[in-house]
Amino acid sequence: MLITGASEGIGAACAEVFRKRGARLSLTARNEAKLRAAGGGDALVTAGDLTLAATREAVVKRTLERFGRIDVLINNAAAGLYTPAWATPVEEARRLFEVNFFAPLALVGLVAPHMRGQRSGVIVNVSSIAAHVTLPWLTLYSATKSALVSLSDGLRMELAKDGVHTMTVLPGYVRTNFQQHALGGEAPPRVTRSKRFAISPEKCAEAIARGVERDARQVIAPGWSRLAVAAQRLFPGLMERQLAAIVDKV
Repeated sequence: MLITGASEGIGAACAEVFRKRGARLSLTARNEAKLRAAGGGDALVTAGDLTLAATREAVVKRTLERFGRIDVLINNAAAGLYTPAWATPVEEARRLFEVNFFAPLALVGLVAPHMRGQRSGVIVNVSSIAAHVTLPWLTLYSATKSALVSLSDGLRMELAKDGVHTMTVLPGYVRTNFQQHALGGEAPPRVTRSKRFAISPEKCAEAIARGVERDARQVIAPGWSRLAVAAQRLFPGLMERQLAAIVDKV
């Protein structure tokens, strides 16, 4: 099992949850010390920047050399950007897409041929509830996660005949250091104060593990976040006014 962004948050929680289920782990992120802490003594650790082709190639090569196969790829690494889309330099927007979309896409390109060869495998793309409910304080982040959902849907159809399943994960508010690691800007105060509604990374990881076990197409955690998706579909105007008010009051 290969997990990206595994040094903390959802990625580290996934390492713990799947290790308890007997998975052999290959973990990658930038911080080697945190990766070793998350993976325990038996995990394969590869520290590096996943936006670099050399890092991605090294991660996949080392995983195959150690374990001989990759049964599950969890594309979890991501970053946020709290600046208005209209005011964001294109270079920063490209950087965000490199982390949140192109790096996962490139990893799929490296891993999928091996999964097709073994006629089995699961690709897990960790998107966000923001893919379906655009957050105006995270507009470009929402765009990257929406693109990841479309990619997952297409991969599921492209690879089904080869025995490879693709699952999308849509986390809501999870208690992680996401805001502290953003590429720029700050979350609105009302968003920062809403942490009481967040779930733990461990609960999100458990939902991911259960989804992998039952070949789910999509996992939403926490489950009540489905209400926000439904409200967006049924009452888009109302939802837009409510979300825009959060930004207007900054």
